[in-house]
Amino acid sequence: MNRLSAPHVGLFCFRRVCLLCVIISVWLISQTAHALTIRDDTGRTLTLNGPAQRIVSLAPSITENLFAIGVGARIVGTSASSDFPHAAQSIPLIGDYQSLDLERIAALKPDVIVAWQGGNSTAQIAALERLNIPVYFHRVDTLPDIPLALMRLAQLTGTELATAPIILKAYQQIDLLKDAPQPILPTFYQVWSSPLMTLGRNSWVTDALARCGARNIFADLPLAAPTVNIEDVLKAQPAIFATATPNGIANNSLDAWKKWTDAPANRIQGFIFIDDNAMNRATLRTLSATRTLCAKIADIRSRF
Repeated sequence: MNRLSAPHVGLFCFRRVCLLCVIISVWLISQTAHALTIRDDTGRTLTLNGPAQRIVSLAPSITENLFAIGVGARIVGTSASSDFPHAAQSIPLIGDYQSLDLERIAALKPDVIVAWQGGNSTAQIAALERLNIPVYFHRVDTLPDIPLALMRLAQLTGTELATAPIILKAYQQIDLLKDAPQPILPTFYQVWSSPLMTLGRNSWVTDALARCGARNIFADLPLAAPTVNIEDVLKAQPAIFATATPNGIANNSLDAWKKWTDAPANRIQGFIFIDDNAMNRATLRTLSATRTLCAKIADIRSRF
């Protein structure tokens, strides 16, 4: 998927070198000071006694990303559904997105709690902060945010040098928006069928679609997961209906759209199923899932 045009090769190389220099500089600074002061993905500043050694993760994607940078063994507690990689399944559970066991979290004596911005309620976050344990917010809105978030997690854990090659490789997998294939195909991404839910503006899935030459027909909506109606979907004349399913296996979740024969998607068999955990968790696997998504969109474009 790395289709960089010639004028951008030099710029990309320059950015990679600059990124590596920043990572090394941050690491060198961290070696000269005992306390560690960093910013999380929302811009909040927090200070730890040093690189985090005991971490509580409040989302499966956070758990996976911590393993990706080589610090999975430092996770002392995690949330339900944290099942990748396999080693994550042996970590003690401290709750899920609906409820957290605050007493158990406190007993684990974590250096930091890594929470998903928007994935945990305000009440949960307020309760966590009353434990006097630093709370670090993890957030991803676009594909380039994934390696950027990994870089910040590396700063949190003092693993910048070891993580640098992983981050650079991740950036190399992300297509430029300017290189998106034409024509751009209007796409409805179904999150849930009843009520009918989709994704709005600030979503890495919306960004992935755009880089593959598809346009989320509800990309202008400010909500992360807005509820929409059938009439508005059909009015947009989608050429693609897409959704995420276990392992990306086709099922009947999009069958309801097949009765609307005037929709362009029905004329060109524009139905896409993508692996739910890979696409929905905002991890390095999301970049691989995007390559698969682009290939499926390209196949539909050939029939458009």
